[in-house]
Amino acid sequence: MANYIKQSLEEGETIIFKGRLHWSSVFRYILMSLLSAAGGVACVCLAYLYYPEQKQTLVYAGIGLLVLAFFVWIVGRIVRTRSEFAVTDTRFVQKDGIFNIKMTEIPLARIETVNFYQSLWQRILGTGCVEMVGSGGTSHQVHCIESPMKVRKIICASIKNKPQQPLPQPISGEREGGNTKE
Repeated sequence: MANYIKQSLEEGETIIFKGRLHWSSVFRYILMSLLSAAGGVACVCLAYLYYPEQKQTLVYAGIGLLVLAFFVWIVGRIVRTRSEFAVTDTRFVQKDGIFNIKMTEIPLARIETVNFYQSLWQRILGTGCVEMVGSGGTSHQVHCIESPMKVRKIICASIKNKPQQPLPQPISGEREGGNTKE
């Protein structure tokens, strides 16, 4: 999956930090998978220990629940790996999707503010949200990421390390106020 971000790098650009979604972003898939697996094991145990007359039905139900648990777990893995981001020495890059891919790129020179949001539960779990506000007032949020404070610090440090771009020089014949008439 990291191929897309690596392929989008410009010549001489290097990746400073790579990140991905926190495991809590797929908690419902993990829970559903565990419940299905527990149900499958319970069905097979009941078939052999308490209900031998219903053995075939319970074994098939147990196998079905175990297969369901496996597929739900796979879907959870796919959901977690479909989104990744990186901070390079010149920009922030985020990739979302597997089949339909969306790349979001924000030059570090255009980021004015980096905000950080984290609830009590997110602090306990080590996840949160980072929002980057651009020079035009637009914002981009990355939700449910691992180590959001570390990501914020890396983005802020990268912004401070970049030299500020000089303002464009006036075109010949223009004065600094932009008024060419006298």
